[in-house]
Amino acid sequence: MSGDVSATETTPKADAASGLFTAFQKDRKVPRGRWAGALLMALIPVVLGVGFWTLAKGEEKTFRIVTPQGFKSMRGGMTTEQVRAVLGRPITLERDTSGAECYRYGQPNFVNPQFLIYSVCYEDGKLRDVKTHQYSAWNVDPATGTFAAPGGEPADAAPTPAQEG
Repeated sequence: MSGDVSATETTPKADAASGLFTAFQKDRKVPRGRWAGALLMALIPVVLGVGFWTLAKGEEKTFRIVTPQGFKSMRGGMTTEQVRAVLGRPITLERDTSGAECYRYGQPNFVNPQFLIYSVCYEDGKLRDVKTHQYSAWNVDPATGTFAAPGGEPADAAPTPAQEG
C-alpha cells in the first residue's frame, strides 16, 4: 500500500455520514416511538394467546339429558346436590375405571323396546362426565333363543338392528 490517497476513496467520517450503518453510531439515538411500537407488536400475540387459553380452559361442558319430563341441561362443574335437583334421585352408585363416583339416572322399563340410562360421573365432588347407555327390553328365552318384544308374543327370529347409512 502506498502513502498517497486517491480522490475516489472516502474517509471513514464520510462513510458514517452516508447512513449505511447509522444504527451503530454512538451519537445517534433511536426514537422511543420505534421501541414502544416494537414492544407493543411483540406483546399483542402473547396477550391474545393467554386470553384465548384462559377462555378455553374455563369453558364448561354442557350435557343434555332426555327425561320423561323433557330435556334437562347440566353444566360441567355442578355439584351432586345441583344435579340431584335437576334429575331427581339416582338409581344406583358405582365407580368407573378411574375410581370416580358415578350415579345412574333413568327409568328402566319393559314397556318400550329400548330405554336410556345415564351415568353421571363426578371428580372431586364436581360433575365431570355424562355417559348414555342404551338398553334393550326384549325378552330372550334361553332354551330356544327366541326373542319376545316387551309385552308381546315371542318372535321367531332375532330383531335386526337398524342399518346406518
